[in-house]
Amino acid sequence: MNDPAKNPYVASSVTPGGSFPQGHGAATIDAAAKTGTIISMALISGVMMISGVLAYLVFANPPEDQSLLRFDGDALLFLAIGYGMFVASAGAAIVLRGIMKQQAAAQLKASGVDLPQPLKADSPLPQPAQAFLGSVATYTLIGQALVEGPAVVNAVFMFIDNNLAHLIPIVLAVIGIALQTPTAGKIMAALEDARR
Repeated sequence: MNDPAKNPYVASSVTPGGSFPQGHGAATIDAAAKTGTIISMALISGVMMISGVLAYLVFANPPEDQSLLRFDGDALLFLAIGYGMFVASAGAAIVLRGIMKQQAAAQLKASGVDLPQPLKADSPLPQPAQAFLGSVATYTLIGQALVEGPAVVNAVFMFIDNNLAHLIPIVLAVIGIALQTPTAGKIMAALEDARR
């Protein structure tokens, strides 16, 4: 009667797009790309939902004596903070992604692993290449999170200051998240570059 609890939702060792043994990451490029795309779309939808709700509240109760789009002295403090955070975070995202990408490539190259030839998106990959896929997922998520944070801050500033000028870094952040989405083609190119 005291049987240990069993998880009825444990993933099988083979799932569509690649295998996911418990405790491990994606074993194919397709699986890594699908997971990265789902995460990217979730981040984008979160930023858009928060920004949409707060923009609606700004439009629902517009200031009587001011324009909704201002770059004047009164709005300058919030604009400087919001835009400054976005620029600093975008720069950090570019630098950190570059450093982490180089480290992952160096580790893959040092392993001396032979990748399947020809390299296909649904080909099972050896363990060092799977570790590289995990590194791609990590540096992608870090880069996306670094631009997502300032987007949310700008959405809050937009609501506080009733200034739609904060939508500019929000739109740029959504574009930045989308551009970092790890597609199968991008991952294959990264693997090929790392192997050279």
